[in-house]
This record gives sequence, C-alpha cells and structure tokens, in this order.
Amino acid sequence: MKMRKLTPEEEKLLENFVTDVYGPVYFIHSLPEFIIPPINSKVSRRDTSWRLNILESLTDGDLNITDYIPKHNIPLEKAIQKAKEFHEKWVERFGHSSIAEQHLMHLCVEDVSRLLSGDIELMNRRPAFIEWSQRYQKPTRDKVVIPKELEGKPDLKEKFLKVWNNSYDAYEKLVEVLTEYLARAEEKKEGESEERFYNRISKIAFEDARYALLLATKTSFAVALNALDLQDIVRKLFAHPTKEAKLLAERIVEQGEKIAPSMLRHTTPTVYQLKVHDRLKNLASVVKEDELSNSDEDVILIDYTGKDSEYSPVDIVIMHILFTYSGKSFEAVRKTVKEMDEEGKSKILQQAVEDIGEFDHLMEAFKSVRFKFQLKISEANWHQLLRHRTIVFDCGEPTIENGFVIPPNIEKAKASEILIKAIKASEELFIELKEKLPEVSPYVVTNAHKRLVLMNADLWAFDHFANLRCTNEAQWDIRNVSFKMLDLIKEVAPQLATFMARRKKLKRWR
Repeated sequence: MKMRKLTPEEEKLLENFVTDVYGPVYFIHSLPEFIIPPINSKVSRRDTSWRLNILESLTDGDLNITDYIPKHNIPLEKAIQKAKEFHEKWVERFGHSSIAEQHLMHLCVEDVSRLLSGDIELMNRRPAFIEWSQRYQKPTRDKVVIPKELEGKPDLKEKFLKVWNNSYDAYEKLVEVLTEYLARAEEKKEGESEERFYNRISKIAFEDARYALLLATKTSFAVALNALDLQDIVRKLFAHPTKEAKLLAERIVEQGEKIAPSMLRHTTPTVYQLKVHDRLKNLASVVKEDELSNSDEDVILIDYTGKDSEYSPVDIVIMHILFTYSGKSFEAVRKTVKEMDEEGKSKILQQAVEDIGEFDHLMEAFKSVRFKFQLKISEANWHQLLRHRTIVFDCGEPTIENGFVIPPNIEKAKASEILIKAIKASEELFIELKEKLPEVSPYVVTNAHKRLVLMNADLWAFDHFANLRCTNEAQWDIRNVSFKMLDLIKEVAPQLATFMARRKKLKRWR
C-alpha cells in the first residue's frame, strides 16, 4: 500500500495511535471506536495505508487532536510492567481467559499475498475483516509477494517472476480490451457524465481482468478481534507451511506486545497443530476419482436437514417455531406437526416471515435446517464467499486440477486467448513447483482457477447470504452461483425459498 515519508511532526502525532509508523504490520490504538470503521472502509477502495487515513482524519477536522493525545506523565515501561503483573495473575495463574476475550484489538496487515489473506480469514470465524479490493482498484506490477522459499533457487525464482509478469501483462491487456469493448457495449445511464461512465466501465474491466492475476498478488486487510482469537490465529500462522505466514506471525507478536503485554503469551503452535495436516493429507491419498469429482456441475446439493426422513425441512423449522412459543416438550411438538395438514404448516411459516424486510434476519428457529453444497468455483469467487462468516466451509488447497473460469465479458470481447495463455503459463510452473517446492505452488494459481469447496449453511445464514448476493449489485460470478444454490433449495423445500433474496424482489416491486 502507498505510504509516504512523513514529516517529523506527522511521525510524532501518528506514534500516539499506531504501534509502527512505517512497518507492514501494526495495531491501531487510542482512537475512539466510531472513527476506525470509516478509516478502514477507505482502504477497500483506496490504495493508501491506514496510517495516512488516520492522519487525514486527525488533521482535516474529523477529530479534535487534543482530545486523544495522552496527557499523563506515567512512563510507558512502568505501565506495561503493571499490566503484565495483572495479566500473569488472572490470565496465566487462574486461567481467566475471558479477560483476553474482552481485549479488543485493531490489527492492520499491509502487502500480504492474496493466498495467505484467504487462509487467515478461515483460521477463526469470529473476527471482522475488511480487505483491499481488486474489484475497485487496479494493482500495480510491483504488487506481488515473492515467496521466501525461492531465495537460493535462482532458476525457480526467475520462472516465478516470468509467470508473474506474464499474468500482469495479460491483466493490463485485458483491462485495455475490456474497457474498449464496454465503451461500445454499455449504454450510458440517464444523466451520466463521461467521467462517471468511464469510471463505471473501468470498474467492470478491473473486475474481470483480475482473473488473470496470481494468488501471489499483494493485498492488505484490517481486522477487529479480541486477544484470545488473535492468539489462535498466530498459532495457526506459525503452523502454516509458508515462510510468509511464519514471518507475519512474528511481526504480529512483536507489535501486539506493545499494546497487549502478556496477552500474546500462548502463541506457540501445539504438536497437534504442527502435525495433523500432513498426517491427514497422507491418509487422504486413498480417495479415488469418481463421476462427481469430474462433474462439470459447479453447484451440487450434497445433503440437507430432513433428507431421507419422514420430516421435511419445512416440518423441522415449524417444530422449532412451535417449541419456542408453545412452552411444550419437543416430543409433543413433533407429534403435533406430524398430524398437521399442509395448510396449517403454511400458515405458521407465513406468519413467521410476514412483514419481513430486506434488512431483517430470520428468527433463530430457521437455524435448525442446514443445506450442504459442493461448489467448484473460481478463486475470485471463493475470496468473496469465504467472507460470509456465519457459514461453515471445508476446502482444499488452491490447485489447477479443477479447470478455470473465463468471465463472460472476456468471451464477448473475444479476448479469451489472452487469459488462457496466462493461465497455461501459470499451470506449467505450478506442476514444477508441486514437485520441487509444494508449499509454493499455490502462489501461482490464478484467480480464474477453480477450487472445490463444501459450503454448509443453516437457513438463517443462507438467507442472509442470498439477500446480499442474489442482487444486481453483487459480482456476477458469486451471483450466478448464489442463484443456482437458491434454485436447488426451491426443488427440495419450495416453501422455504419464497421469502429469500428479498432485496432483489423488493427492488423489482418498487
């Protein structure tokens, strides 16, 4: 991310609010909570460091600086020592981990690979992430993580850089071709200026051209989390197969100790964490290919609550609704639902969702039904999907074995060959790295390559997901998959699908 040399006055001011003025990993602290989300949101669409956004807020009138500059004369070292003694007594000696859960932290990580950022977001479901967006911004050629494992291997490093440059050349060419195509194919909206029209089609061009980029492309993210969850993520980073992850873990601990003394004491991965993945990967080699593995279907409904049961998904939701409001035993509720006709069930379900709006969530009873899908989706799609943190995902490593996606606009612009050429170059290096440096091979997978994912969502979580992704505002790739999942739910439980994707329906009605 862009970070300029600061003036001595700016450095002194910023030191009050971040743990490192220039490094790629740091914590934001001592600012009011209400200002941090707007600072974070700017990064999604602006390639500037969080620190510059903080300075902007401190100097343009958003905040009164004098309200937040420390006024006490207590030496920092003395304060840290007292805090350590308190934490060692209550957290270490008495195991009072709720103290660590109460310690909210704001971590910023700049210029990490897209590969690692995705893995981090899956390490713990509770933290809240916001990430630099390839959909809205155009990365520059220098935005690439060169894996440390390539040091001392000049031939492989040279091949890696060649593949990166090929992919970036393809990206730039696709942006150019797509922009020219969209200028012809897209109609200007009423009252839209030339500048706004160009910005709109440029965004679409960036969005589709990024399918040529590698998972080694740099990104940045901010995350709000408590100290207990941070320790969990750090342990998993130390156990991660890449050197990039281990270096990041060291930097997080170094910076975290500045504001959370002794909170980051349990950061060494356990023997279990270090060995379990390799152990199970070796055992998984017994699985043979079958028709489902080679299926061209990108969305398959694998299982759902009530499948092969006398009770349908609708029955189960109604049972949980009646249990909640009747005060009777679940067995009594079950017998009642078994004897109930379809009209009676429909009435209960209708009442449970009547007046529900586009920003409402379903009641807890809808969490009783789950749907499990197998997805074969692009890395670009997957990186959006994994942000739905109430959904449970199982996924393998990035690979070239499942084929790739070509965005429709690229096909319409007759530019598929540009993308395919970049993909083929990445695949050749992937095969070589898989043999010589397997932990590095995922870095050269492109955003276009497909990954196999199991998505296990309860109805509450899927309703929230569909409400966001089954809309025109959603990116086309994830929108297409979302509608396919919704259609599969309609086939097995049509009554449960009538109220989902409300944002799309409400806009259509207006």
